[in-house]
Amino acid sequence: MAQVFWGRLLKFEGRVSRTQYLLSGIILVGVKYAVDSFIASRFGERWHASNYLLPPPDIALLTSPHPRLYLILWAAAIPFFWIGISLTLARLRDAGQRALWLFLFFVPIANLLLFFFLSLEPSSTLPEDRSLPAGLSPMRRFAPLLGVGLAAALGFALVLLSANFFAQYAWGLFLGVPFVTGFVASWFLNARTLQSRKLTAGVCALTPMVIGLALIGFRMEGLVCLLMATPLALPFSIAGGLVARRCLDGHHRSLSPPGVTACVAILPLLMFAEHFANLQPPVRPVVTSITINAPVAVVWKNVIAFPPLAPPTEWIFHTGIAYPIGAVIHGSGVGAVRYCRFSTGDFVEPITVWDENHLLAFSVTAQPPALREIGFGPISTPHVDRNYMRSQHGQFRLVALDDKHTLLEGTTWYQDYFWPQIYWRAWSDAIVHRIHTRVLEHVKQQAEAEASRPPN
Repeated sequence: MAQVFWGRLLKFEGRVSRTQYLLSGIILVGVKYAVDSFIASRFGERWHASNYLLPPPDIALLTSPHPRLYLILWAAAIPFFWIGISLTLARLRDAGQRALWLFLFFVPIANLLLFFFLSLEPSSTLPEDRSLPAGLSPMRRFAPLLGVGLAAALGFALVLLSANFFAQYAWGLFLGVPFVTGFVASWFLNARTLQSRKLTAGVCALTPMVIGLALIGFRMEGLVCLLMATPLALPFSIAGGLVARRCLDGHHRSLSPPGVTACVAILPLLMFAEHFANLQPPVRPVVTSITINAPVAVVWKNVIAFPPLAPPTEWIFHTGIAYPIGAVIHGSGVGAVRYCRFSTGDFVEPITVWDENHLLAFSVTAQPPALREIGFGPISTPHVDRNYMRSQHGQFRLVALDDKHTLLEGTTWYQDYFWPQIYWRAWSDAIVHRIHTRVLEHVKQQAEAEASRPPN
């Protein structure tokens, strides 16, 4: 009997009573805790039951002392996920509930509520293949709303997993989450009756917007960063929805609840792979130049330090992005320290090359946050707190074009810890260019004003 019971479960078939579901769930949780405790002990760590609700903090650090531990724990969890999905699907079937509720299995806290509900819900007297009239089925009427809600809850959890848990802003977050949530929303919409591509695209476009509003509402992310991510999120969410719709097409209906849950379950594994790979972006230079109508010696004096800048007029600096407001230098020559003051704090720049009237080069040993997030109250995000846009070093190069004209060139070498790089580099390069332009224009204004003054 037990062999038949588990055999049917592994094939996602049959029914499970509430008693069987409750006992199986308790046994599986106990076995998993024992397995996880044993694995953790091999690495000299203790495993607590509370880790299933509040994961250990060092798993989110790129410098985690035991990255292999979490990789093994995740691999060991795969069969438990598989059995848990099968059990929940069989219990939903036995309780007369739609298989769509299986997606709550992947939503934190909601999965516990689902477990308690299914452990109490009595078996249904309706046959497994029942087909309720459309007018009696609230699922059909509210399928778009339910799909967006559950997809948004799933997306919110996956964003927290990638950003706050793995501290990773990569392919899984910006491409995987929109695609999967669009896929899920479309599956709810089209599961019973295939809807139009236009409606599917609209529902899938709404899903990342709901996730964004939730992130802003819970002060997990700011408005500016979400707007930057929108051109990535919308097309991938729509693409995921259209793929799900295609799979649900009546002529070749190949999308079942186990298949959908397998697609959802693989995304956290991909996020962990990104975290474990510890991706390192290249150091990229951004060069901006300007011609100044002043002698090179005058320009040099205004490069090493300059008075405070006027408030910015550029729209980009009114979005919370940090902008320069002045610069001072302590000492002269190699070893002097330049402080470039920004709206969010100071860049500390020890001088590495001091070639008067030709080249001023410096490293960056400390830097302020790249922006102040716009939202409801103070916002703390890993990419801001850990400076995921990091300046490494920079320089000013001066070229005397003649006695009265100077070419001033500013260069910053930086790393951008966001993927896909080809997309985020366009944003970060543009921001660095605007920062350069603000400084160079100010130096130009100061130097030309000084050069135009009559000699004493």
